[in-house]
Amino acid sequence: MEITNAVGNKTGAKVDESNRLHTLAVSETEFLSRNENEKQAYTWNFPRYDYSAGDTVMWLRNDSNLNLHIHHVYLYCDTATDFFVHKPVSTVAAGTSVTPCNINFTSANIAEATAFQNETTNATGDVLQTEYVAANGTVSILKEEGYEIILGKNDVLAIDMVTVGTGTFGHIVGFFK
Repeated sequence: MEITNAVGNKTGAKVDESNRLHTLAVSETEFLSRNENEKQAYTWNFPRYDYSAGDTVMWLRNDSNLNLHIHHVYLYCDTATDFFVHKPVSTVAAGTSVTPCNINFTSANIAEATAFQNETTNATGDVLQTEYVAANGTVSILKEEGYEIILGKNDVLAIDMVTVGTGTFGHIVGFFK
């Protein structure tokens, strides 16, 4: 049996005694594919600031007609606290604007999303996940492949801290599809 490869060369295929074709496959994550091929992967970096109890430290709204898949969230806090990921009631925000960064440096694509740090106007909606971070600790959530929060157009994701502290920072990484 002969098979033609991607560059047009014929290659002999290996077939075992049960007529099963032996192949070599290359697989990549969906995140890598969206970043490399579609140039649609972004990070929203939330710089360190002094937060109050109950602050929404990260707020992100998808403004695109494409779905925004949240790949992971990373958070640091100087004080031991619980925090929760939720879908806020309001889709209008105020606070310190956060600029997205396309993580494929060969692309000039701009994320169609709005992000704020120290957001001040939302009310807690459906809580998706509650986590704990130790003092001077970090936590990364949603990192397991296939476990993503998907935001449709105008959907919002927010992260609120329960206990007052003097410093928190983090980032949200996602891709549009």
